[in-house]
Amino acid sequence: VLDGVYLDLAGVVLEAGDGAVEAAAAWFDLLAAHRAPAADVSGSLGLDPLGWRARTGAEPRVGLADAASLAGRCAAGYPRLRAITVDATVYHDAGGGDAQELGCAAAAGVAYLRALTDAGLDVAAAFGQLEFRYAATADQFATIAKLRAARRVWSRVAQLCGVPDAGAQRQHAVTSAAMMTVRDPWVNMLRTTLACFAAGIGGADAVTVRPFDERLGLPDGFARR
Repeated sequence: VLDGVYLDLAGVVLEAGDGAVEAAAAWFDLLAAHRAPAADVSGSLGLDPLGWRARTGAEPRVGLADAASLAGRCAAGYPRLRAITVDATVYHDAGGGDAQELGCAAAAGVAYLRALTDAGLDVAAAFGQLEFRYAATADQFATIAKLRAARRVWSRVAQLCGVPDAGAQRQHAVTSAAMMTVRDPWVNMLRTTLACFAAGIGGADAVTVRPFDERLGLPDGFARR
């Protein structure tokens, strides 16, 4: 999949679910094989055992100890690579409102901070190992407000932890799966356009737009483009 990709230029975000440890090992092996400069490697390993449990109801095979161990490796050797993704879209997809999505994200984030500092990372380094994923919807102004509020909440958490300079929240916005429709799927392009615009105006660092026909099955080349 990554053949021909300049790994020191393009940030790579893994999303391997319960296979996150194996995926991370394969990623580090690939970096070594390509001799990618560690200081230039960016992206995320995508570990989220709390989100996996919330999404599936199953006990995750990848635990907090695994996440903390890989976060330590990233902090020590790859300054621009993050280990943990706090995926709040699971709560949105389950029917949660914006405030519930933010509250669950903050709670999960604090739980990860505790696990990382218990494993030996200092507080500022622990903050640097987290990125947050939120749902962007066709409600343009609510999405903008949600992303801005999320940064304010996380900044306050950092302030209370004694590291106010570490409170900048890296955000990845994903267009909402819950707003997509099977009937007349072309209209989904309007929804995702609004959501993408709102995510950008709201300050997201990265945006993923879902293909308009994903509710019908595997999207075709036109939809993916």
